[in-house]
Amino acid sequence: MSERKTELVIGQPIEVGTLQSVSESILHQAELRLPGYVCFTTAHMLVEILSHDDVHAAYAGARMILPDGVPVAWSLRALGHAGAECISGPRMTPTLLREAAQRGITVGFYGGRQETLDKMTAALAQELPTLKVGYVCSPPFRTLTPEEQRPMLDEINAAGVQMLFVGLGSPKQDLWMLENAPNIHGTCLGVGAAFEFLSGEKFLPPLWIQRLGLTCLVRLSQEPRRLIGHNLASPVFVFHFLRQRLLGTRYHHAPGSANQRPSE
Repeated sequence: MSERKTELVIGQPIEVGTLQSVSESILHQAELRLPGYVCFTTAHMLVEILSHDDVHAAYAGARMILPDGVPVAWSLRALGHAGAECISGPRMTPTLLREAAQRGITVGFYGGRQETLDKMTAALAQELPTLKVGYVCSPPFRTLTPEEQRPMLDEINAAGVQMLFVGLGSPKQDLWMLENAPNIHGTCLGVGAAFEFLSGEKFLPPLWIQRLGLTCLVRLSQEPRRLIGHNLASPVFVFHFLRQRLLGTRYHHAPGSANQRPSE
């Protein structure tokens, strides 16, 4: 397996690689049943990290942070990594599932509506009949107590889940993984809306549109109310990245700071 590389983007070590190379690394970790979790970060989340202690802690605890969104991938290329790819949860999940089916890796799904999960598992059973699905759960929308969460974690481990796909949306899924991934005997991945794409409720644009950086516009047309705030964060991200790139600004997070500011 090739050596992993990361690059700091406004203070966060973002994984540099291709969909294929990163998938292979995650699959290797799953086969070894190594506890840990993977975050997919957008420009919006990188901005959120600067001013929220809990979100910063969640990303600091991740084994891997992947560039979800063209602005983050472009920032890696601007820093000298010409081959860096945008690697989103919805795009990577089908690749991992196909490989899991071939390698006999047991997977699980946590999050989403029950109707979505039913459609998704039915579609997967038809498309990947050899895929081992050990656990499927649509949790309550509210935050669960430790007493409620513990039996679920026991079920996940008892089912032998090696890759748990967590679809709660960011930052909720990142905070969930920070708290619970250490107690799971496998790799957790915060894949956002991937379940809705796998179920057929939503559709990813063609790959050429994704490579042009227009996925955000397609997604915005599908979910304008939810995503408008996320897209407004992109100019803020560009501002911070230009400070890093042109002025050499070094970003760090001071615990307890309500509005994190970069230090020169």
